Amino acid sequence: MIHFTPSFYSVTMGLPLNPPADSARSARHALSLIATARPPAFITTIAKEVHRHNAAQANSQSQQNIHTTTLARAKTEILRVIDILIEKMPGDVVDLLVEVMDIIMYCIEGSLVKKKGLQECFPAICKFYMVGYCDRSHRIAVGARQGSVALYDVRTGKCQNIHGHKGPITAVSFAPDGRYLATYSSADSHISFWQMNTSLLGSIGMLNSAPQLRCIKTYQVPPVQPASPGSQNHLKLARLIWTSNRNVILMAHDGKEHRFMV
Repeated sequence: MIHFTPSFYSVTMGLPLNPPADSARSARHALSLIATARPPAFITTIAKEVHRHNAAQANSQSQQNIHTTTLARAKTEILRVIDILIEKMPGDVVDLLVEVMDIIMYCIEGSLVKKKGLQECFPAICKFYMVGYCDRSHRIAVGARQGSVALYDVRTGKCQNIHGHKGPITAVSFAPDGRYLATYSSADSHISFWQMNTSLLGSIGMLNSAPQLRCIKTYQVPPVQPASPGSQNHLKLARLIWTSNRNVILMAHDGKEHRFMV
């Protein structure tokens, strides 16, 4: 992993650059080249560093090492590179969406996401139909290639994984009131509805508890095929649009609609 100096984050435009600033600019350029040359390697490496950092934080006896310090200082730059990869190589990113979200959740303060929402904090990731955010419950759902869904609680930073489909997740979306999560996979041609746990007071989830989900309904739907061959077509194959708290539309790329009720 590349090590950055503090001047890395205070490079100003204009010439001539002093030696530290010039080195920082070179390191910035090198990181972009490495990431775009091998996106999967970059994403998995950073995700492993994030997991290592989180594990160290969870262990009160652990001391911060140089890797943790470097990672913390590089948050802004890591997000910049992730943004570039989403823009230029979305096909590579979609295979590692959960790892990418792990990185984003580390780099952006949960309190900021809770206050402004994921769309405002990091709009690039919201381009994927496999990513959904609920303003009411402050949870993020990410559909994975293995048919599972990663559910993040922005308030606690915890993540719960649910296996719900037999193939890659094509789209996810929360109901407006946050009580239901819809997931769709074009691979198994099924749409599933998951109910969020609720407290006795009717609020979504319990404070500091892991969000519990249970599948309450599953429907088989007609297969949705890409308009033409190509690696990027599956990224915009279909999306889920809620018309009320209990009604959702599965809209295919060709405009065909399939309506469902929870």
